[in-house]
Amino acid sequence: MKQTKREQRLTLSVDNLTSDGEGVARRNRDVYFVPGALPGEDVEVILDGRRRKVWQTRLLNILQSSPERVEPQCPHYQRCGGCDLQHLNYAGQVAFKQERVAREFSRQKLDVEQWAAPITSEPFHYRRKARLGVRFSKERGENFVGFREAASAHITNIDRCPVLPDLPALDWAYWREQIAQLQSRSVITQIEAIVGDNAMALVFRVLKPLPSADQNQLIASAKAVESGLPLQLWLKTDKDAPAQRIWPEDAEPLQHHSDELALTIQPDDFVQVNGAVNQAMVQQALDWLAPAGSEVIWDLFAGHGNFSMPLAKRSQQVFAVEGDERMVSSLSLQAEKLALPLQAIRADLDGSGGLQPLPDPDAVLLDPPRAGAAGIIKELTERRVPRILYVSCDAATLARDLSTLTEAGYRIRQAGIMDMFPQTHHVETMVLLENKVKRHG
Repeated sequence: MKQTKREQRLTLSVDNLTSDGEGVARRNRDVYFVPGALPGEDVEVILDGRRRKVWQTRLLNILQSSPERVEPQCPHYQRCGGCDLQHLNYAGQVAFKQERVAREFSRQKLDVEQWAAPITSEPFHYRRKARLGVRFSKERGENFVGFREAASAHITNIDRCPVLPDLPALDWAYWREQIAQLQSRSVITQIEAIVGDNAMALVFRVLKPLPSADQNQLIASAKAVESGLPLQLWLKTDKDAPAQRIWPEDAEPLQHHSDELALTIQPDDFVQVNGAVNQAMVQQALDWLAPAGSEVIWDLFAGHGNFSMPLAKRSQQVFAVEGDERMVSSLSLQAEKLALPLQAIRADLDGSGGLQPLPDPDAVLLDPPRAGAAGIIKELTERRVPRILYVSCDAATLARDLSTLTEAGYRIRQAGIMDMFPQTHHVETMVLLENKVKRHG
C-alpha cells in the first residue's frame, strides 16, 4: 500500500455507503472510504493509504451531520469491532440493508416480482450467541475480556454488550475479575455465551485442562450471578471435541423454539443468533414454500433442524441433508424425540453427486454458509426442482447463485431481507424461486 504523508488531512462530502457500511466520498477520480461516516455528511479525515485509486481514511471530525446520525449507546463503540452501524438510526440501517441487497440483484440483472416487508426485531439485546476473546498480558499482569478491536487482532475490554441480553451472567467486568483470581488464568482464550429459551450456557475455551480448584472457583462465580434463567458452565479443551458441562451435574439440554417445536442445541451447534427474527423467518419460509403433506422436501445445509423440523410437521417426506456426521446424528435424534417423519442424510453439498440417491424433490430449502451454494445449483436445475427457497447470509454470493438459477429457467417470485444482526452491516435475505419449465412425469 502506498504510503502517504503523515497526518495528511482532507475535507470530504460523503454520498454513499459501501456494502460494509463505510462512507464513500469522491474527489476527481479518487474514491475515499470513511468508516463511521454517513451519506450527506461533510467530514474531515486523515488519509491512511491508497490502493489504486481507492483511499482508506480515518474519520477525524464531522463538519455537517446527517439527520439519520444517532449517538451510539455502547461506550465501547469507538474501539470494539463488533457493531459498525450504531451511529445510524435503526430505520436507516434497515433501509441501507434493503438497498444493499437490491444493488447486488441489479448488478446481476435480476428481476423480483414482489419484495416483502423487511423482518425486524428490537435493535438491542437481541443476540443470543456470542464469543468473546480472553487474553492474559504478562507485561501488565491482567486479563482482557471482550471483542476484537476494529481492523485489529487486539482485544478491547468490554463491561456490558448492549446487543446481548441484559442478564447478570453476561457482566464481562465481573468475569474479568473472577478470571484474575484463577491459578490458570493465562490458559483461558475465549468465553462463548449461548442463551436458550430454557437456560443459558457459558463455555470457557482453554488451552489445557483447568485444575479442580480453578473449576470450583468458576462454578462458585457462576452460582453468584445465576438469576432468573438457569445457568450452565462448560469447558472446551479440544477444538475438535465437543465441550463438556462441568456444572450443574444434571441439567436439561439447552433449547430454543422454532415453529413451537422445542429444538435441542449443543453449545457447538450453529444457531441463528436473533430469536425473534428467527421465529418470523421460519414462519415466512413456511408460508412462501407452502409444503403439502405428500410432497418431497429437501432441506440442504440443515444444521440442527431449524427449518427441517417445522417442514416435517407439514410433509411426510422431508430429507434433512448435512455434510457433518455429528449433525446428521443430532437431526435423527431430534426428529425421533419430536416424533417427526424426517430422514437425516449425510451428503457432500459441493456438487459431487451426493444427492443422486434421493428422490426428486417438489421443493428445496437452501440455507448455505457465506460462500453460497454454487456447488449444488447444477443438480437442482438438472432435476427441474419446481420450487426453491434460498436463505442467504451474503448478498453477493446469493445474487451470483440466483443469476445461475434464472438463466436455467427460474423466476424470482418473492424476496425480502431479514435483519438478523441490528447495529451491523450484515443482512440475511430470503428468496422464493419457481421453475418456469414444468417437470415431465
